[in-house]
Amino acid sequence: MAAQGSRIPQVEPTDPLYVHPSDNPAQPLVSNAFNGENYDGWKRFVSIALSARHKLSFIDGTSECPTATSPLYSLWQRNNAMVISWLLNSLHEKIRNSVLYFDTAKALWDDLEGRFGQFNKARLFQVQKDIVCLSQGDLDIVNYYTKVKQLWDEYRAVSNVPHCTCAKCECGVNGKLYTYTEEQRLIQFLIRLNSSYTVIRENILMMSPFPSMSQAYSLLAQEERQRQLKTEQHFLGENTSFSAGTSNTTFPTGPSKQLFNPKKSDGRKSTLFCEHCKRNGHTIERCYRIHGFPSKFQTRERGGFSQSSNIRAYNSWTEPTAPEG
Repeated sequence: MAAQGSRIPQVEPTDPLYVHPSDNPAQPLVSNAFNGENYDGWKRFVSIALSARHKLSFIDGTSECPTATSPLYSLWQRNNAMVISWLLNSLHEKIRNSVLYFDTAKALWDDLEGRFGQFNKARLFQVQKDIVCLSQGDLDIVNYYTKVKQLWDEYRAVSNVPHCTCAKCECGVNGKLYTYTEEQRLIQFLIRLNSSYTVIRENILMMSPFPSMSQAYSLLAQEERQRQLKTEQHFLGENTSFSAGTSNTTFPTGPSKQLFNPKKSDGRKSTLFCEHCKRNGHTIERCYRIHGFPSKFQTRERGGFSQSSNIRAYNSWTEPTAPEG
């Protein structure tokens, strides 16, 4: 054992044995404590958090405990206790009490793996069922893609798809398998789109080389945005037409000047002609000089009738004609 009061060796910040000043044993690694459900998601969050702190080696076994006589022994013990505390704070109380007395972070982690990390056929069945039954429906492209991506990632976590680990392969089977899997997922994604995306879906399938999932998603999102813009423009156009149709429009009442001006009636000169008074705008069958003036042309002056002003109006009046055709 290291001599009491001996100086702790200095280590680099990237070393797993380095303790950052901000490291606190009371901190949890994840926001939601693990309660026995969705272990794969919780495991993923914990692994990322430990990797960011350079402490992942304490649960995967690559950072072994040094001998008691090593100057790094006390430093390793300190980091090991820190990781154990982080893990305990990330567990629900009912699970925390069952792993409280493990001496190393790796032993604690292995126990959780043995109980909750076994290959779960029931979970795999449920994920595959959700993938098969999923369709876009009322979801927009963003939410639909997010849902599909979540199911695919969960399937990858629970299915344990085999891949080459010998580091001697020259055929690139891992890359080919990845490309094949991504193509199959893209096709499944396109199949379950609503029928309104038939045209853009056919265009994506005809692209060469075959696009990635992110490229296809970008094209679909742009298409959806263009449709939203067209809908908004159409809606605004309908509102404008409605406002114009319901606006207060006043029409002239009573004798209009248009009746007394043949050039303003409908833009055309009248073809009617009276052979009796030799004036345009009416025929002899409707000539007031033959058949008499109506009462509206008479005005009372000093007990008699004067027709001079109304007759002058009549002389300049032309009868409106109906539009041709």
